[in-house]
Amino acid sequence: MIRMYYSVVLCALALLFAGCSNHPPSAAQFMNANPKGFNFVIGGAARVGDVYRGDSHIDVDYIDKEDYGNSELSLLYRFDNFLVGLSSETISLKYLVGFRSRYVGVQGWAGMGEMEKRDEGNPFSGGLMLIEEYPVLDNLKVGISEHISKNAYEVDTNCGGLGIPSTYEYGEFGVGVYLTYEGFSFEFRYGREIGVPRNRFYFMLNYAFRTEDKSKPVF
Repeated sequence: MIRMYYSVVLCALALLFAGCSNHPPSAAQFMNANPKGFNFVIGGAARVGDVYRGDSHIDVDYIDKEDYGNSELSLLYRFDNFLVGLSSETISLKYLVGFRSRYVGVQGWAGMGEMEKRDEGNPFSGGLMLIEEYPVLDNLKVGISEHISKNAYEVDTNCGGLGIPSTYEYGEFGVGVYLTYEGFSFEFRYGREIGVPRNRFYFMLNYAFRTEDKSKPVF
């Protein structure tokens, strides 16, 4: 009985402090953050193409697949040219940090998956992204991005009779384009899995609630 409770507690803690799904964050909202202050971003992403769809083994409580989409909530804080933040991809957390000027930005992110995984390896995921932005009007901007990342998605395994998300990681490189208008952004991204011929296409839509900014633009 004690062992069963111990397993349940471990599973609950794992859900709270470690995540499953981890894909590159929004380039548009990173560049669209106010020069000073907090930015709360809500949105989501959809994925098509060679999204990994493994076999489902309900009889042994094992599901191995990548979702076609996810919700995303982010809290970003920018001070001058630097930005830090925390982002949740459905129930997964990742940490963001980066530098941006008026036309160029670099952001990095990192998260940690479950320790119980389908394969041996490092449970950490994350990546690095280079962004170039081109202002069209004061509130209308377009940009492009290039990234290399270690992505992750859910593997549902058995944990003492209670299903618990675990993770599977894969490498990816890709490019993207985006459009922002005030707090809104739309983003398209192409990702190529490293070592396996899988191509993924991402569609991202976000809106940022930003604190009032009275500072001068940062160049």
